[in-house]
Amino acid sequence: AECLESNGTTKSLPLEMKTKRAAGQLSNYEKDLKFVLKHICNLNVSPLVNKLVALGEGEDNSLDKQFTNERQFSEGNGIITERMEVNRRIKPGTTSIQLIFSSRQADEIFHFPWLDDWLPLLQDTILTPLNIPVNRIIRMMFANMPEGSTINFHHDLNPWVEKAHRVHIPLITHDDIFFLTKVEEYDEKTGKREERLLRIKSKAGEVYEFNNALGHAVRNFGRSRVHLIIDWTETPIEESAVTKVNPGDICAYP
Repeated sequence: AECLESNGTTKSLPLEMKTKRAAGQLSNYEKDLKFVLKHICNLNVSPLVNKLVALGEGEDNSLDKQFTNERQFSEGNGIITERMEVNRRIKPGTTSIQLIFSSRQADEIFHFPWLDDWLPLLQDTILTPLNIPVNRIIRMMFANMPEGSTINFHHDLNPWVEKAHRVHIPLITHDDIFFLTKVEEYDEKTGKREERLLRIKSKAGEVYEFNNALGHAVRNFGRSRVHLIIDWTETPIEESAVTKVNPGDICAYP
């Protein structure tokens, strides 16, 4: 109940503030914070962390190795080749495990092979408490930032962004992660608009929604950091829009 509004719906930011125009009109963090960030609730993520760590037991640097495309490919998940280029340009050094992905328009949804294995635990620990059924998820992934990796300032683009709430569930994190977003604030003294940065700090299990239409960047100065990221819609996805990716499939970005 902690994660839900009084009417039983998931606590969330208003989607109308995720259009490019609306996001560009945000001008003051004190006044507009309710359109930037929303703490939803705290959840026990230990079972997910234990399962992640167990994937690479007995290997050196196991937390990072289990996220590589080579590891996923050999163990039966699918990978998205064009995402590799995006990562090199915008997110150098980062890696991810895709469970659900969408086309740019969010009119095609792809369920990756490892989803079947992870789904029961995800439902028990995350999705049921948040009241987010699978048929409203357009993207879901484990996002890993190894030590020293960077996500450069960028805005998430394309129509899928405006259709979905982006929820972060920190699984493995620490104080040396700098997650930054920015808006241009109007300074009444100078009469000019100046950029102002906001640092988003969170502990493991502190679930929050972030308006990813805003510019944001992340820098990791410590050990590996892992978030579960879920993009969910307010209306169910048609079953005909869902395609199951086969083990070992190499997919182009749809």
